Amino acid sequence: MNMLKLTAAAALVAASLSASAMTTINDEELSTVSGQDGVSIAADLNVNIGAFTYTDSGSSVSFNNISVKGLMAMTIDVIGGAEFSGDIVGGIIAHGGAADVATATPVAGAMALALGYTSGSDVVQFAFPTITGAEAAAHLTTPTITVDSISTGHGGKSFGGITITNLDLQGTKVWMFGH
Repeated sequence: MNMLKLTAAAALVAASLSASAMTTINDEELSTVSGQDGVSIAADLNVNIGAFTYTDSGSSVSFNNISVKGLMAMTIDVIGGAEFSGDIVGGIIAHGGAADVATATPVAGAMALALGYTSGSDVVQFAFPTITGAEAAAHLTTPTITVDSISTGHGGKSFGGITITNLDLQGTKVWMFGH
């Protein structure tokens, strides 16, 4: 009986291995294959920090029971060096830098090289997309930061709490590349 079970198991394993075997593909066939790149990430944040304390000359102020809660979405894409350089130029201009791309391009190139970027290589981009139109309702779920109480370090009474609503990361981009 055990020999029969063993033979059946071996037959099943052999069948599954042949079904999942990889096949070769030549360059011409590969050129007709298309796919999609990138990954989207969405998160429901629930971050809690016990306290943030500021100390100066023995006195301190504590921000207690800090939480970050809300939704966020992020895309992850592999972009080429030209797009990466263009994004840096766009960032320079958006933050009050050079008025035209021709002036900003050398600055962007120098900045990328200073970070260790190898010209022409691909870059992984993490981006918080800008939501427009009917999707703008999603803005209502952006993260909110709360601090339950603010107190002195010597057991003093609370000064109350603070809330920062709609932590908006739309349009933010983060890049990752090897060097």
